[in-house]
Amino acid sequence: MFQRPEYICYRAAKPIAINGQLDDPSWQKAPAVELALADSGGKPKQRTTARLLWDNDYLYIAFYCEDTDIWGTTTERDQDIYNQEVVEVFIDDDCDDYSYIEIEVSPLNAVLDLFVLNRGGQIRGLFDWNSEGLRTAVIVEGDPTRRGSKEDRSWTVEMAIPMADFMTAPNLPPQPGDVWHINLYRIDRAGWGDEYSAWSSPGIINYHTPQRFGRLVFSDTRV
Repeated sequence: MFQRPEYICYRAAKPIAINGQLDDPSWQKAPAVELALADSGGKPKQRTTARLLWDNDYLYIAFYCEDTDIWGTTTERDQDIYNQEVVEVFIDDDCDDYSYIEIEVSPLNAVLDLFVLNRGGQIRGLFDWNSEGLRTAVIVEGDPTRRGSKEDRSWTVEMAIPMADFMTAPNLPPQPGDVWHINLYRIDRAGWGDEYSAWSSPGIINYHTPQRFGRLVFSDTRV
């Protein structure tokens, strides 16, 4: 029987500087999770780790992606960057298992943000929804504009998602002990083939499986 994995999300002692560096001391004290293959739960060829923090104003998310062939072409917002390389977060703040926020970021710091309704196998993405105060930053060790670059090593992403976006959450800001459902993903387009990875593996290559999201538990422990 499937049991949702759980992430204890600590409170940031001070606001996180969103610069893609992941050098804020709070990140070092946030638990790291490693993504697994979405369909099998096995180990991907290229490692991805993620960490989360929160304060009264933002939910913070950091990704570190090992990548020997970093790739992206789109820089505009709200384009189909899921056809390139991205990291993604899906957040169901009221745990209803059918409505959630989806945010994607590419190695070129292109953003796709939308609100999703997903019930009875019918999925509707509301692309006109925008996270007005969303802040993202990306640092790339390599060249995402050139396929097969021998310089490619990794890319990191920082996101600060405004708490004001989570209008269906039971409490804003969250109260210690509150639980949201969430999943963290990566799409990697490598020379040997595509890899789809997730924190809570859905068991299939389909990220729109809210019944398989993990539990995000808000802690008042400051780091």
